[in-house]
Order: sequence, then C-alpha cells, then structure tokens
Amino acid sequence: MPQQLTAYLETQRPCAQCGRVQRSKGSHTTQVRTVFGTISVKSPRLYQCPCQPHPTETYSPLAVLLPEHLTPELLFLETKWAALVSYGVTAELLQEVLPIGDVLAPCTIREHVFTVAERLEQQLGEEQWSFIDSCPAEWSRLPIPNGPLTVGIDGGYVRAQGTRGWFEVIAGRSLLAFTRGEESEEPVSGKCFAFVQTYDQKPKRRLFEVLQSQGHQLNQQITFLSDGGDTVRELQLYLNPHAEHLLDWFHLTMRLTVLQQTAKGLPDKTRDEEEDYPLRDPVVRNLERLKWYLWHGNVYKALQVVQYVEMDLDAAANDGHATARKLLKAVEEFHTYMAQ
Repeated sequence: MPQQLTAYLETQRPCAQCGRVQRSKGSHTTQVRTVFGTISVKSPRLYQCPCQPHPTETYSPLAVLLPEHLTPELLFLETKWAALVSYGVTAELLQEVLPIGDVLAPCTIREHVFTVAERLEQQLGEEQWSFIDSCPAEWSRLPIPNGPLTVGIDGGYVRAQGTRGWFEVIAGRSLLAFTRGEESEEPVSGKCFAFVQTYDQKPKRRLFEVLQSQGHQLNQQITFLSDGGDTVRELQLYLNPHAEHLLDWFHLTMRLTVLQQTAKGLPDKTRDEEEDYPLRDPVVRNLERLKWYLWHGNVYKALQVVQYVEMDLDAAANDGHATARKLLKAVEEFHTYMAQ
C-alpha cells in the first residue's frame, strides 16, 4: 500500500495541463486507514501550476485522493455493513474480521456513511417530471430488450426521534426477469431502493437510475405494483411508455377481508316497499365473486359486482341498518380505490 501511494504521488508532480513539474512546498507524515490497519505515508504539498487559475496556492494530492484518509475498500465495507446492521455492530464486526488495530467508534462510521451518501447524492442527475425523451419511431430502432422488469413499491410511516412526529418512507425492489440469451426461472437482477418522501428532492430520478442500472430501455416492458397511494403512483409516472401500473394483491385482499368480515354482521333480510329481500347472503356472495374477478384480473366484471353490492347496501341503509351504512361507505371507498 505505501508503495502504491508513493507511485501515485509521483504521477501527480507533473501538471495535468502543461506537463510542467510542480514545485514542492514540503511534506508531512499522515495516517491512512486501510483494511490491513493504519499506515503512515508521506504527504507532499505542491504549488499549483501557474498555467491555470486556481482557488488556492498549494494543494495536497493525497488529500484529493483520500479526503477521509480512508482507502476505498475500508470505506466500502463500512457503508455496506452499516446499511445492514447498526453502527455499533458494524464497528464490532470490523474489529473482529479485519486487522484494523485502532478502535472504531460507531459515531465515526456514521460520519463516513453520511459522507459517502452526500457524495452519491451530488453525482445523481437532476430531477425531471418525465424521462420519456424520445418518440415511438426511435423506440422501434432500439435493440431487443432484456426480460420484463417488475417493480414493487410501498410506503410506511416511521416515528422520528424526540418530538419530530412521523415521516413517510417509500421503499421498493426492482426485479429483472432475465437477460437476453440467458432466460431462467429466477430473476437475474434484484435491486432495492428507499427514500424519505418529505425530504428527498429527486425521488423519480432515484428510481430511474435504479432501472437504468438494470439495463432499462424505453421499449422494455415494466410492471409497477403498488397500493395505489398518490405518492407511489406519481413516482411511477412518465418513466417508461410501456409501463403497466397494477394494484398489488396484498393491499387488495386486506381491504376485501375487512369488507367480508363486516358483511357477516348484516341482517338476513332488509325491507323495501313493504317487502322483505335477502341481504346478507347476496352481499357475502358478491364479495366472494369480487375477490375472484380481481384475482383473475377481470376489472370490468369486478366493477359491475361492486355496483350490485352498493345497490343492496343502499336499500338496507335507507331502512335504518347501521352496519349496512358502515359497510356501504367502505364499499364505496373500495370502488374508488379500484377505479383510480
């Protein structure tokens, strides 16, 4: 490692613009932490070449290469493990598996993770409302894409420290079915992403870069699965002209289960214009049909069944049944949820 740094510093003596050897102002010994422990290396300070304007008179090539005085390998391990476990466990794990020598503090690892995150954030491109920047004629000339992409997105609320209340976290995973010529049953690429919805200024750009890293093309099939919330639906828009947006079955069946349980509390019959009509059995049966149609993707028939349920419950609600009024409101909300 010291020999590598010495060889690198020698290549920095000539000016990158004109090739003139830059004068040395002196050097000092600095500590660099590596995966094999802390090493001492000489860090020269050079005068800036006068061929170009510079903000400072001198600079340190080693500080430009390693601003945190850490090698990239050690920084990679710190940030990767800290993303999986706590900072304290990461510090203990690094101490056990690497001959680092010095005691690592969890707060130090936390600072290193934040530094890497800020650096990656600066490298991220600007946010755009649409990433479809070409026409269908150009899409047809693109090469045959890899297998379809499936992206699952969901959101949840996490309690902040102190009195800051709650914040919403959006998380998801993108799966590539297969690469061209290597078709298999298992996805060949899976990547996760997450961000805090109220703080992130580039959520769509972040998701787009994840798709790009998996070979995304504008003529590729993409399916987005979400709970249908406004936040996650807006994130998916204008990323791909062939994208399909579906409500995931987990959120649908949760709502349907609540509706079916509530329907069991309905009265057997309701009265309409001095005549009794069956209520509970038709509603329960239609909710079962609704679930079957949604499972098989028949949205047209599912919307028809919802209307039948609403008509039955409306008659019962007008007759004064509290459970029917409660269930009617829930079914109407579910109807809107499906139709969006």
